[in-house]
Amino acid sequence: MSLLVKDANTTVQALATVADANGNLVPLHAAGSVTAGVAAPVGPQNPLPVVPTTVAPAADGSGTVAAGGAAQTLFGGAVPPTGFLVQNNSSAALWISDVGAASAGGASLQIAANGGMFVTAPGYKPAGPVSLYGATTGQAFAARRW
Repeated sequence: MSLLVKDANTTVQALATVADANGNLVPLHAAGSVTAGVAAPVGPQNPLPVVPTTVAPAADGSGTVAAGGAAQTLFGGAVPPTGFLVQNNSSAALWISDVGAASAGGASLQIAANGGMFVTAPGYKPAGPVSLYGATTGQAFAARRW
């Protein structure tokens, strides 16, 4: 059912309504989503974002820096399908990147020494393989992908 109302410009607009549990007309609220700060109704051209509720079991990618001063890929070069984490178990900083080879700076993200951790948001799929950089051979890290 529609209720006709006048907007601020005195233009008649149809307002979709439904009956509540007591039989009163109430506005019908359509599902909406926000993209870049702009709200829009949900529909075939603007579906709701989906965050997976089930993910693959975690796979271990822990190890040590194979060659200090050179980037190495984690998880055998496989791109984590729905997220990953890396914890720095060494006494010096590590850097990670999922947009190219990791380095000390640039687009790489620093992971603090002695337990610093980087964890992706649920459902995050990296742009490419995850790369790790450590300045010293043997720096230990724990890593999981899911």
